[in-house]
Amino acid sequence: MQKHLKKHAFTLWLLLGVGLAILFPEPGAKGGLLHPEITTKLGVSLIFLLQGLSLPTSELTRGYKPKRLHAFVLSWNYLVFPLVIGLLLLPLSLILPAELRLGFWLLSILPTTVSSAVVFSTVSGGNTSNAIFATVFSNLVSVLLVPTVAVTYLAAETEANISLIPLFSKLFTLIILPLIIGQIARKALPAVAASICKKTKPWSNWIIIFIVHCAFAQSVHSGFLDQLSGRSILSVVGSTVFILLLCSQLVWWTAAWIHPTREQRITAFYCASQKSLATGLPLATSILAAAPGVVDTAAVLIPLMCYHPAQLVLAGFISGKFAQLPEAPAHSGTK
Repeated sequence: MQKHLKKHAFTLWLLLGVGLAILFPEPGAKGGLLHPEITTKLGVSLIFLLQGLSLPTSELTRGYKPKRLHAFVLSWNYLVFPLVIGLLLLPLSLILPAELRLGFWLLSILPTTVSSAVVFSTVSGGNTSNAIFATVFSNLVSVLLVPTVAVTYLAAETEANISLIPLFSKLFTLIILPLIIGQIARKALPAVAASICKKTKPWSNWIIIFIVHCAFAQSVHSGFLDQLSGRSILSVVGSTVFILLLCSQLVWWTAAWIHPTREQRITAFYCASQKSLATGLPLATSILAAAPGVVDTAAVLIPLMCYHPAQLVLAGFISGKFAQLPEAPAHSGTK
């Protein structure tokens, strides 16, 4: 029992944060000692500074081949995944409010996870260098792609007028700059960076929990979440699990098309099927903050909140089975 609680501790704390926001919204709606927007920005910057400190640069240089693997991952992250969710949203649009539909669209175009995709690729017998390169590349692409698509969707659905230049500038300051600073510090002071990473390992998770708590507290305080029906919530949960299982199966099948080795196919599976809460949350909150009052942030986050723990449970279940897979014949060439 204790082993299972420890394994899913982050998900349980996340649910507790949401529960406290619903029961006691006042503290979270105020964002703590500072304004919610300021605390969110500081938290996001710290998350990516710590990621920059922890990313092994040497692994990045070894993991960029085969290029077809990374093309496959990006295709699923930003083309096939949105296509699948778009088709599934056609019938769901009749029962889901606009905020939840936007949440599914955002989920569909989010990058892959950095930490869990790499960890599960490694423990399942995948290629760690490939996983690190694929996840970092996917997350860097997301900073330009996700805001552009999300703003276009918002403009079409709500007639909101959002300028992309200030938004890109904000995202560069919040995400890319701290990541670069972290990488520079890691290269210049490797021992110090390693010590900081070891001592601050849980910080990113706690920051994510805090940001989610504040978002839901503000929604409860404004009265928006009261408008969501139980039918809508159940539809989101059921649809999210169905999307995860369907896309995971499709990713595994289609990964064979790039003629991968066993290690590469396992890596492609995790990197193409998982979605990042650590990057998705800052992107979503930053995009929606650029259009205040248009949609409710907490409602938009619900599909991602459901997908993230579900993908971890699935990955934990199948990681042992993947580790026992026989080696596939390697495809000639590394391009």
